[in-house]
Amino acid sequence: MDKLGDLIQEIVNCNLTEHRYPNVELKRNWDDDCGKKISALCNKIEFSVSWMVIGIEDNGTLSNFDEKWAIRTEQIISQHLNTKLDPSQACLGVNAYQVNGGWVVVIKLSNPGAVTCWNNKAYKSAGTTISEMKPEEFMEFTIKLPGLADFSRQEGTGLIDDNLRKKFIENLLNARTDLEATEINKSDINQFFDKIKILGTKTSDILFGDFQYRIIFYNKDKSINRQDTKKGLYGLIGDGAMIEIQNWAKTLNNIETDAFPAVALKEGLANAVAHAAYFENNGEIIIEIFFDKIVISNLCLPECGYFANKWFSRSHKTVNGRLVETLRFARVVDELGRGKHLIFTHSIKDGKEPPVVNLEKAGRLNRWRLSIYGGTPDEILIRLYKRIKKIYADEQKALIAYSLILWRRFPVTQIRKFIDDVTIPLFVEVIKDPYGPVFFYEKDDRLILQRWVRILLEEGKDSKIFTSAEEDRLYNLAYDISTKYSKAVITPKELRRYGDMADTKSESVLSSSMLRRWEKEGKVKNIRKGKYKFVEKVPEESSLSKLMELLRDKNIE
Repeated sequence: MDKLGDLIQEIVNCNLTEHRYPNVELKRNWDDDCGKKISALCNKIEFSVSWMVIGIEDNGTLSNFDEKWAIRTEQIISQHLNTKLDPSQACLGVNAYQVNGGWVVVIKLSNPGAVTCWNNKAYKSAGTTISEMKPEEFMEFTIKLPGLADFSRQEGTGLIDDNLRKKFIENLLNARTDLEATEINKSDINQFFDKIKILGTKTSDILFGDFQYRIIFYNKDKSINRQDTKKGLYGLIGDGAMIEIQNWAKTLNNIETDAFPAVALKEGLANAVAHAAYFENNGEIIIEIFFDKIVISNLCLPECGYFANKWFSRSHKTVNGRLVETLRFARVVDELGRGKHLIFTHSIKDGKEPPVVNLEKAGRLNRWRLSIYGGTPDEILIRLYKRIKKIYADEQKALIAYSLILWRRFPVTQIRKFIDDVTIPLFVEVIKDPYGPVFFYEKDDRLILQRWVRILLEEGKDSKIFTSAEEDRLYNLAYDISTKYSKAVITPKELRRYGDMADTKSESVLSSSMLRRWEKEGKVKNIRKGKYKFVEKVPEESSLSKLMELLRDKNIE
């Protein structure tokens, strides 16, 4: 039983029974144990397709469930498949159908070229008996299978666009100057594609064939101006698509420079093409261009959620190994694991908002939605990054410090999810740096910006005069610290540290003038150029005593 139409017809005729079709399982209702039978069905490699039908009795008669039951059961099955089936490509679809007045849910299955597990265990069947595979059986089966869990290695249709293939060769020769022209016989493209192992594969179908992407252009009021559906995903990662996207955003923003960071845009589009879950609805790649952002979305495996927003992580996983290797060979994508880092760093360096990945449920898969922000660069953010670069010569630490400022509205426990174990020591170092741009307030699990950062972000100023109250607090703090740790000696630089000030020219002038004013007021004395010593304070009655005395005043009721 290979075709859905034949399966439905057999249900209509009440002829669908397990003893007649060894690649069919019938169940009255769904429960978790059905997953074991799904694993066993998928591990029957003698069948190209297998089926499990829910809502039918063992004798082939309908259980006569209604539509409400079918919708609820379909949702439950999809949830279980998302969390327990591995590889998830083994399921080709879950759909509800009305047959003879009743409803059934049909699960279409196929071995993807790897041992299929349910809840981390692999099962096999012998007749009506289901049993767990032993470790040696698992290994033997793994060796026997071709390893086609990589969707892009599978056999394709061969229906391709030769113009896209020629463009691929042309761009390849421009990008790979290390290749000898004689290695690529442009008069025999098939020969070269066979040499790089993509001739007649899904990789060729994806890049040059019938696999589609949709691109939507929005007006400034977010109404749709136009949308196009195009075939051959190599067309999305070429220069033409990027120019079209940038030009549309430039027109909306009335600017002459690119609206989106070029490297971030290129990597965002390439990542969608490289990592989409093509075994479901051709990956459903959708590009939406707004005046202030571009949203690039594609279907992905639920476990890809681990990688969402991990901008400082090199960890990666793909179900399209052959496709990714082809794109790397052609210099379309960067080194594995660097793509998301490039998207993030080139966005924030250009004075744009940091990119964000959101995950949405899409049946048994998820939809990965990457938002890259564009529009006019924020000059204040650019100034802020330059300021931080002066604090940290190491670019990675500078980027981390800058990112923490941009992520300041998130709890630190959530920021922790954006990084991996390799990078976390640098984050800890920056957060604990007493002279860094942020302070970790552990009690509230949040980051607090230093004064100079707040002034720059909120008012666009490099410096700001202290109020009388602020200056008094700074004086008392500096007096206490200096008296305790440095024999009451202080410099303008140390004063800037105590006051959360930056080392800009204006802040240097402010700290020096403040010390000179304190000298006139008799609070400090100059002991040599650039060094002052606090004059010992005259003991004052405590503020609490003053308050008590005030409350005793006969005029206060």
